Amino acid sequence: MLRRSVLLGLVAFLPTLAACGGSQVSVLVLAGEEGAEKPEPNLALEYLPFDRDSVFEALIAAAEDPEPQIPEDLKAQIDSVAVLQKALSEAEAGWAEAREALQNLSRRLQRLDRRSREYQRLYRQFDGMEASVSRLDNARQAAFGRYTDLQQQTQGRSDSIQIVIEAWEEIAFEDYADIETQLQEAAGRQIRHDTTNAEGVATSRLPGGRWYVHTRVPLPLDPSFSELYWNVLIDPGLSDTLRLTRENAVIRPRF
Repeated sequence: MLRRSVLLGLVAFLPTLAACGGSQVSVLVLAGEEGAEKPEPNLALEYLPFDRDSVFEALIAAAEDPEPQIPEDLKAQIDSVAVLQKALSEAEAGWAEAREALQNLSRRLQRLDRRSREYQRLYRQFDGMEASVSRLDNARQAAFGRYTDLQQQTQGRSDSIQIVIEAWEEIAFEDYADIETQLQEAAGRQIRHDTTNAEGVATSRLPGGRWYVHTRVPLPLDPSFSELYWNVLIDPGLSDTLRLTRENAVIRPRF
């Protein structure tokens, strides 16, 4: 097909390097909320001897129909879901902390003589804390309602656009597997796979040449809609652990 010959022509210009030597590479994946990143265990990593993003860019450019775009108002709605989920998480944490303090005070009261001044003082404190816990519980339930309502609305819209995107990708990316095979043959190296350990680290020995490490992690605040995506060129002179963090990730929708 003409379209296929055009794609093969594009592949010829993708950068590859012949294998020579080899090295051991350690990769640490740190995900989680911003400012509170933590190691990501049991995460599948893919090492590729070519830039997968360049392949997809070539396929998108050669597609007969333009790539479907996510409506801007849906993007804003997804951002709002993340904001409401964060507010819900904070409300739940505040309520749980206050409830635990109330339970601790209740146990302390049970050990006191009800006729004592200490009991009377703490009982008044208990009344105030009980009212505070009730207010926090109401706020928590209200936050849950706002979040679930918008999350359900957003999920319905995202499911609809996902059907459109997947139908387009099935046609536009149908040659990807063949191109992937040709690139591996041209580089003289095969795609490698590994998995991070409990500390979020994976160590592999790779043949010499150009390598990219690829993986992805759903964002904790809106895992249904967004993810951290990595496709990072490994520095051949790397002497320390390669860290995959938010700084070298792309935050993108999960469609």
